Amino acid sequence: MNVVADPPIHTVKRTTPEYRRSQSLKSSTASNEYFSDYASDALSHHSDNDASVQSYETPPSRIPSPAEQPYAHDSEMTLPSRPGAIHPAPLNIRASQNAGGERTLRMLSNFDEMSPPTPGIDDTPYIRFAIEQLTRDEDVTGRGRHSTSSPERYANPLASVDELQPTTPESWTPTPSPPPPTPPQQPSSPKPQPVRRKPVAQEIMVPIDLSKELREQLGFVPTPLRLYPLATFLLLILLMIAALIFNLVFASGNHGLYDYDGNASPRYFVFKYLPQLLGSFLLLWLFVVQAAIYRSLPYFSMSSGARRNNILQDFRTIPTNYLFPDLSFFRWREPLLGAASIVFWSTFLTLPLLSCLFQTQWITNDGTPRFRWTTVRGVGWTLVALYSLLSASVLLCLFRFRRSQSAMLWDPVSIADMLCLFRRSNLVSDFEQTEVSPEPGRDIPPRVVRMGFWTTSERADVFHAIGEEFAPIKRLSYRPPLVERSSDALLQSQDKSDLEAQRFSYGSNFARNVHSPFIRYRWVPWFLRDSAVLAWIIAAVLLLIAFLTVSFVNRAVQDGFDPLLSSVTGSGGFSPANFLYSFLPCLLGTVLFLAWQPIDMYFRAAQPFCNLSRPGGADAQHSLLLHYPSQTPAGVVVHALANGDWNVAYVSFIGVLAAWIPTLSGGVFTALHFSERDQVRMVASMPGYIALCVIGGIYALSYLAVWPTRKRYLPHSFNTIAGIMSWLYASPLLDDGLVQNVRTKADLIERFSDSPATPTTGLTGDQGSKEKSRLVRRSRQPARRAGTQYGFGIFVGRDGKEHLGIDRMQRPGSQALMVYNEHDSFEYSTVARKSGSSQ
Repeated sequence: MNVVADPPIHTVKRTTPEYRRSQSLKSSTASNEYFSDYASDALSHHSDNDASVQSYETPPSRIPSPAEQPYAHDSEMTLPSRPGAIHPAPLNIRASQNAGGERTLRMLSNFDEMSPPTPGIDDTPYIRFAIEQLTRDEDVTGRGRHSTSSPERYANPLASVDELQPTTPESWTPTPSPPPPTPPQQPSSPKPQPVRRKPVAQEIMVPIDLSKELREQLGFVPTPLRLYPLATFLLLILLMIAALIFNLVFASGNHGLYDYDGNASPRYFVFKYLPQLLGSFLLLWLFVVQAAIYRSLPYFSMSSGARRNNILQDFRTIPTNYLFPDLSFFRWREPLLGAASIVFWSTFLTLPLLSCLFQTQWITNDGTPRFRWTTVRGVGWTLVALYSLLSASVLLCLFRFRRSQSAMLWDPVSIADMLCLFRRSNLVSDFEQTEVSPEPGRDIPPRVVRMGFWTTSERADVFHAIGEEFAPIKRLSYRPPLVERSSDALLQSQDKSDLEAQRFSYGSNFARNVHSPFIRYRWVPWFLRDSAVLAWIIAAVLLLIAFLTVSFVNRAVQDGFDPLLSSVTGSGGFSPANFLYSFLPCLLGTVLFLAWQPIDMYFRAAQPFCNLSRPGGADAQHSLLLHYPSQTPAGVVVHALANGDWNVAYVSFIGVLAAWIPTLSGGVFTALHFSERDQVRMVASMPGYIALCVIGGIYALSYLAVWPTRKRYLPHSFNTIAGIMSWLYASPLLDDGLVQNVRTKADLIERFSDSPATPTTGLTGDQGSKEKSRLVRRSRQPARRAGTQYGFGIFVGRDGKEHLGIDRMQRPGSQALMVYNEHDSFEYSTVARKSGSSQ
């Protein structure tokens, strides 16, 4: 190694040993100040008699290079080797006097001039320091020193200086150095030992035994499935059965019920429209019960003894048992609910049967011959059987959804409820990268999940969540970006180019899918795809035109038409013509009524995501806390109008209005005998027929309003828990203070409703005193809609990567959430830019 030359004369001072790095083949060497320190010691102890001390040589500090060296004795790889190493040449140390009388010492220029340590002075620290520096690189790379000399000679390189026997001055005569010896073959370097680290204890979720206090907190049952609502519904069904039996018995023993007085009287309304209205009311109530069953069954299955591993993936939370029967309950191993579901679906047949329950009959054996209203015996007893099965199914639901089998704190119907249930779950990592999957359920491993109170192996607190028993908690940890940026730059970085650069840095298929417009607007139910909606519109308009043409051309309805069937009413009250023209129109109207229900339910369920997809996002009341599917049809209309969700309000209103189509169509026609022409013709009740035409026209034109905008298109279905959690698993909302330690639904609503514009309480969850909360709430009440906004788009998740899902529009120190604009490109929200500093 080439030693850097210092000035020739230095003042001898006692300095700390130091070393310098040099781009040489040697690892590290001591500097000239280090050697001069030895020289100053020698000079101070032997200045009177010019005696010199003995020098000792250390073994080569490097393994000789196999490369050929033309002059081996001048090579940087080895020190000059001499046979008389124990009798080295004396060091030529020249001391001189400067102008001030101070003794100076000339610096050593090479290793041959180095003087040994002075006997009697412990120089072991200096020797140890030099050896450590010479062997530093070998130790780092795992190679030890391999000496070129015998091991006995250098067995103890750190021996004390007192143990080194000095020689006589006569032995200091220098001798010529022979050529360096041939280096021995390099032994194989030992394999580096693996570093053994102390294993980090994993945090395990452990279910706890419920104490009396905790057991009292659980046991929530949705309102439609509770004892009193279900008992009321069951009572109405039993009253319907009792009314049917009474009419059947009374009509058979009294030659009918009442005399016929025309097709536009109140009595006509009672016998031809009122039964369908009552049946429609029970059917709408049944829809509410079914919706509660669908959204509650997954959570009840988590708390029961049955160990199912597909609850998150397969159990649907949105009802589909409308136009076609849903047999999924059998696949979910719920045979009783599967049978009840078939009965619920078959209940729609009650509307056509109720429309032909009462018919007119010509009575001749009870006074003056006349037409009287009577009951169709076969239809009546069929209705009794159907409603009896319905009542039994309701009892099954009452037995299945008991309070003792519930582990819920409240009805989990909104996005905010999901945040509370999965905030500390050990299942969150299973949803990784499922936000862009067409079917998230297939990408999630099957697990037996449980809902209830938990604790962990590392913490003593108790929390309510959904998780897997005795499984580790795998949290998504935040990994900051590689580019170092100041806090001011993070707050002011709202550029699209920054996020695009970050996106390309990942270079993965997942990152490309997150930003793909095709993935973002990939899914919508089949009945709301463009081709399907177009077919609905064309069919509805054509049917409406045909209906109006047939009805009013040549006064076909007003003057009546030939029934083409016998209109004579038998002893059992059955008339083929009356049955056909009551049952068939009502059946078609029931199909139209049921066909609208999936559209209505999708608009309800998708409205939170629609609001979140707006350029400015939405507040929690209009997004995270929305729960239209759990409300009654009339309640949806009222709340949607109050929230400004006009499409949902209109679609739900049409869903209720469509119930009048089977009601009117099933009772508008009746057979009348025209004595002047001695002919029986089917005549329509004009008030009811005109109302049917108006409602049918509104219904047909309403398909123009159900064309889903791009905001209602989503990456995949959200009718399962996994579908919703795929957009929440990486969201920082799971770490938000607003969802920590929430034990009541009222508390959750209050936290999100009172979330301030500043992130202080939103991130920490510190709500302060009640009085302070009231004062702050009152002061913010006029500007509540200008508070924290949430959106559906691309955000930086808890792992530091980009994800597609739900988060705040703006977080301090991070990029604003991006949503698609009308040009199929992501951009920052204008609202988020304006309010970014305050949020």
